[in-house]
Amino acid sequence: MKNASQIINTLQNKPQFSKLLESKCIQRLKSSLLLSIQHNIKYGYINNNTLYFVLTTRLNKLDIDNIINTIKMILNSPMILESDNFLDCLDAGIEDIKIYTDPKPKHKVKLFSTDTHKLPYKERASGDIKFEIEDKKLNELIQSVLKIIKKLP
Repeated sequence: MKNASQIINTLQNKPQFSKLLESKCIQRLKSSLLLSIQHNIKYGYINNNTLYFVLTTRLNKLDIDNIINTIKMILNSPMILESDNFLDCLDAGIEDIKIYTDPKPKHKVKLFSTDTHKLPYKERASGDIKFEIEDKKLNELIQSVLKIIKKLP
């Protein structure tokens, strides 16, 4: 009887599941970088034997070159054949590495809210506020804001 890792390894080596090998390689290469850079990597993919990393923050040219050189050093190292960590990357055939930035955040932030903040009483304020403003445009603006306030529950 095969265990789960043996089944996954068998599936990875089939051509229709080659993306599994690529994602495993990308995760291993990502884990070899500095922790501060790992947190800023949004995603990575391989296209036409080129590894692309998309970062959430802009880096200077020196940092980008450092990341590219680190990954190339890992891929060209003779130690890669001895260790099982990066064998998946040999099959991926990575020839070039490019890094792009995308300033959008990695994950959408979901605000924490609980039911304890709901008001246990009925609102008694009616929103009837009198403003005496001589400026016509400003008065119209305030009246439109008051209409919105009155519509709120």
